[in-house]
Amino acid sequence: MNKMLTVCIDANVYISAIAFGGKPAKIVELALARRFYLVVSTTILHEVKHNLIKKLDFTTEDVDSFLKIILEVSSIYQPTGLLKFIDYQKDNLVLETALMANADILVTGDKKDLLPLKVLHGVIIESPAAFLNRFDLN
Repeated sequence: MNKMLTVCIDANVYISAIAFGGKPAKIVELALARRFYLVVSTTILHEVKHNLIKKLDFTTEDVDSFLKIILEVSSIYQPTGLLKFIDYQKDNLVLETALMANADILVTGDKKDLLPLKVLHGVIIESPAAFLNRFDLN
């Protein structure tokens, strides 16, 4: 029997899932179906909420409903902000969340800072497309 993966999804994937659908939405559907263990942090959730409301004009009610559903299927972590792997602090918080949770994979669309790392302390960092390949859903 295969071990179920523990996965941290970056805020940009949630935002893309809600705003545009596509591959990020498939990943959220897999999470809701509990095809993997989902881990999240308060900082990731805050970034999702902020960007959906302030930048993409979603209502607070719609965003809160979405985040409530995510929280029902995930374990939540609170990064300390003390770890520094790269220059951009928000991405350090995402990396710290994945490490705190002993995640197998961090799924992100961040091509500038996160995806180039490929692996950090055993956490595989991959794009939504690469992650979906694991489920033959690409």
